[in-house]
Amino acid sequence: MPDIEQITLGQLAVALAFVLALVSAVRSLRKTIKEGLESVFDKRFKEIEKTQNDILQKIKDVDMENCKNYLVTFLAEVERGEPKDEIEIERFHEQYDHYIANNGNSYVKEKVNYLKEKKALR
Repeated sequence: MPDIEQITLGQLAVALAFVLALVSAVRSLRKTIKEGLESVFDKRFKEIEKTQNDILQKIKDVDMENCKNYLVTFLAEVERGEPKDEIEIERFHEQYDHYIANNGNSYVKEKVNYLKEKKALR
């Protein structure tokens, strides 16, 4: 190892260039890794978001189908003259309101209007 007095400006310049190149390489490597990870995570998050949206839509579809099944059964029972107590009627109206709020099919609305006109449903 040379004494400090024997180090030339050329050697100092080479050492400084090496350090700068090393810092630049580390920064470039860091940037490349960061961009790669962001790309992977972004793609994965989009896949997760799509899956989540698909699941939420399926849950909504199942909810609406169950609601429709309940309403159709209830309305058929009312049309057959089966008595309903206040709680059953209140639950019907809760489900019917939910169904209407979520753009339910018109045939359920038509049946409700028909039964209200016949005074079979209040």
